[in-house]
Amino acid sequence: MINDLEDSGLPKYYKYSGLLVIVGLILLYWSQALYFVAGNQMRMLSLVFGLGSIVAAACMRAKERILQHAPLVIISGVYFCVLAFLTKFQGHAIWYDRIQLIFCFVCLILFWSGYILAREKRHNFLSADHRVLVIIAGIAIICLLAFLRYVKNISFHGSLRDFGETTLNPVGVAYANTCLCLVFLVLGVVNRGLITKSIYLLAASLALGVVMTSASRGAVIWGTSGVIYFILLNRYWRYISIKNLFVALAACILVIPVIFLIYTTNYAVSERMDILIKRFEAMYYSFFGGGQAPIDLSTSSRQMYWYQYYTTFKEWVILGERGYIGYPHNQWLEIFVRFGFLGLPLFLISIFLFLRLGIDTLFQRFRPDIEYSIITVIFVFGYMQSMTSLSLQANRVLWLGFGYVLGGFIARRMRN
Repeated sequence: MINDLEDSGLPKYYKYSGLLVIVGLILLYWSQALYFVAGNQMRMLSLVFGLGSIVAAACMRAKERILQHAPLVIISGVYFCVLAFLTKFQGHAIWYDRIQLIFCFVCLILFWSGYILAREKRHNFLSADHRVLVIIAGIAIICLLAFLRYVKNISFHGSLRDFGETTLNPVGVAYANTCLCLVFLVLGVVNRGLITKSIYLLAASLALGVVMTSASRGAVIWGTSGVIYFILLNRYWRYISIKNLFVALAACILVIPVIFLIYTTNYAVSERMDILIKRFEAMYYSFFGGGQAPIDLSTSSRQMYWYQYYTTFKEWVILGERGYIGYPHNQWLEIFVRFGFLGLPLFLISIFLFLRLGIDTLFQRFRPDIEYSIITVIFVFGYMQSMTSLSLQANRVLWLGFGYVLGGFIARRMRN
């Protein structure tokens, strides 16, 4: 990681680029909660401003040097155009879906932005203007409370896992709010101010509460993997001691009764938690129950998908599946089913960048800053989530992370 440098010689407003990145990520993933405060129009504007903030940060950081990254932009752009025309040639449903095509273009822009942000990073983003982040966290708390209040109301109507809104898919709700939770968790842990730390952690807790209402097992499992990565990245295992363990145990003793009281007195919370617990139970029986009930349709459907593509391997391995409609709930398989051998470079780069990040985390000695921590933590979550859910064009942090890790790797190689 780059050591802190003086601001001399840096592009004007460079120090604000890190702040814009974090603000952009929050805007991208609080849009669903914002819907319950300001309506669908503000939700869409939040997505636009979130993307715009990240792009602006990349341009602000690179300034006149941005044209030096044209080769990567051109090569990756041509490759993705080839893949896009392959979908047209093969009659994929995505080619005729304007919204999905827009998502694909957004992912490509995020890939470019992540690459430029990492390549042009010349000092750590340490604080910038935390007051802005605190204000945004406060607004996020209000929005998340409105979301939870809505869940409480619909739970009395027996909506089960659904949210009663066509624009709110449970998986999308879980994914977006897990990213939001991880962003505020990182901010809360690394911030030293007691008040600001409390505000960030409260926002993270409320986002986690929204995740729980979606009853998404993948969000819980892979979100935990993001937290574990964060601990490894910042070497927090060094703080494990008898004293700290006793403090954590005492905190649990105080918190658990409060959680139990909320669970037993709030129908909406208990209903949603029961759904999540039953889904974990069903998943266990699907893998280890020897065919016993309850049958988990979500897990069994994925197994059927994977078996179907395994048995028809010769039909789609060259140029992908003809008339591809859905997605097989696995990023690696999806790449080959959609693009055949043309997806091999994307597949290899995907694995290389993920492994490269893991190697750097475990064996490189550096002090990660807020920007690096947040982007890589949600990238790890997005990558792992794509193993069981989320199609490629919906996984925005996956592409931002790909660009960021690639740019960081190239920057280190060039310095060495």
